Amino acid sequence: MGNHILYTGDCLYVLKKMRKESVHLIITDPPYNIGLKYGVYKDRKPKDKFFEYLKVRLEECVRVLKPNGTLYLISYPEINAYLLPFLEQYLIFKRWLTWHYPSNIGHWKDNYTRSQRSILFLVKGKKHIFNKQEIIQHYKNPKVKKIKERIKKGSQGRGSYDLLRFLDLIEIQKGIIDVYDFNLLKNVCKDRQKGHPCQLPLGLVKLLIKVSSNPGDKVLDPFAGTFMVPLAAKQLKRKSIGIEINPDFVKMGIKRLKT
Repeated sequence: MGNHILYTGDCLYVLKKMRKESVHLIITDPPYNIGLKYGVYKDRKPKDKFFEYLKVRLEECVRVLKPNGTLYLISYPEINAYLLPFLEQYLIFKRWLTWHYPSNIGHWKDNYTRSQRSILFLVKGKKHIFNKQEIIQHYKNPKVKKIKERIKKGSQGRGSYDLLRFLDLIEIQKGIIDVYDFNLLKNVCKDRQKGHPCQLPLGLVKLLIKVSSNPGDKVLDPFAGTFMVPLAAKQLKRKSIGIEINPDFVKMGIKRLKT
């Protein structure tokens, strides 16, 4: 499909065939090992087998990432906490981002309700791309003397904090969005595709792409799902590669990228 390539298969084997240092940015949201219905992939493994499954695939992600490339790994905090020391063997850890979302689902009788995902922001080199202008927000304390001086000199605001809240994401996009773009609620996001249990909101993906890549760069998602990352890349004039083991989801991706 021109600048957007879709692969059907286990990402480990597809990644092994990819050229070393060939992609600028990786954004991915791997399985959570909680029994979600992904079709071909069985989302319930012994803990050690699950992390080994992820590690060998993340190693290949590191291999195909360019020297100035960036990896955003989206998952539950407890999963990313386990993977971070492993990834720091290969990449430079920059920040632990917390994506907070409002939710009316997933409530427990004997536990707190989860309302966040963690996003590990790691880079392969010190000269990585970071377009700070894409995450400017208003100053929280504009009446402070030093902030007044910055504004007087033309400063438009500060960079985003490491907590990405619902309203923060709206502000970063200058408020001109459909607010549902940033809602993780699986049954209301307007970009949701039926049949997939866990999908990223388009607005969040577009934000990460704009910050950590430039037009024409190549973006990879090795666990592509319904191909939200390639869709965002297309809309932002980037190239993309999406890998997905479930052929039914690949059909969704083909349909999505043709529109």
